[in-house]
Amino acid sequence: MTMRTARPRLSIAAVLGTALGATLAVGTLPASAAVSDGYVSGSGAFRNDWSDESVHAGYYPRSNAACLWQKVLWAEGLLTESEVDGAFGGETSFRTRTLQSRWGIPATGKADNYTFNHAAGRLSFASGSTADGKRLELTYKGAAHHFTVRRNEQGRHGFYLDGSWKAAAYKQRTCI
Repeated sequence: MTMRTARPRLSIAAVLGTALGATLAVGTLPASAAVSDGYVSGSGAFRNDWSDESVHAGYYPRSNAACLWQKVLWAEGLLTESEVDGAFGGETSFRTRTLQSRWGIPATGKADNYTFNHAAGRLSFASGSTADGKRLELTYKGAAHHFTVRRNEQGRHGFYLDGSWKAAAYKQRTCI
């Protein structure tokens, strides 16, 4: 007579249940913008739009996303307007470390997602709507200057520079 125990079936059930639970948990995370989208972007509440953005000397250093970060440095009084050129080099890295130290966050010299998210705390509502598919105007309020950030109907962020609006794109550099 062969006796079976419930132990193997319980182990399999526990593993399958854990895997299913993890899959469901990941599947319910909110959708968000990312560098892979090609643009600094977001939707809904604007305070977290920049939480998954990153740009630095080794990652999209020549881009409009780098230019947006330099606009932040300009607003904080760490770059002149003529230095906002979309080239994230040694000077931008140095000024980023200076700002990170001022803010009391890790001074990496990279505008990583933690640093971008901290900067987003200085964004304030100017006009428009946070609803998907609607334009939103925000104001970045730095220590020295303010500037307007626009989130268009596709959720892409942009900024005004050299007489025109620039999309904050990772694979485009028009702010030379």
